[in-house]
Amino acid sequence: MNRASTTFEILISALALILGLYWLKEGISNKTWFAPASLIAGATFSSLGFITLCFVVRSVLSHRAMLRHPARRHRIKKAVPSHNGGL
Repeated sequence: MNRASTTFEILISALALILGLYWLKEGISNKTWFAPASLIAGATFSSLGFITLCFVVRSVLSHRAMLRHPARRHRIKKAVPSHNGGL
């Protein structure tokens, strides 16, 4: 896993989540003609940010779990020769 892309993903997801929550707040408090569009955009961005943030956290945790297990534990046993001459 590349650490730079993970940091970028965290920043983008946090930005989308904050922007979505802001638009939700503005859509609820305003009674203008664009309030429904603001609610839809806010719900979309906040859910997108939340889903992306969950994916990034899951990715980081699985990467850490892989690093905890050394490769020598997961060696594949050598192939056992067959009794029928390789047929």
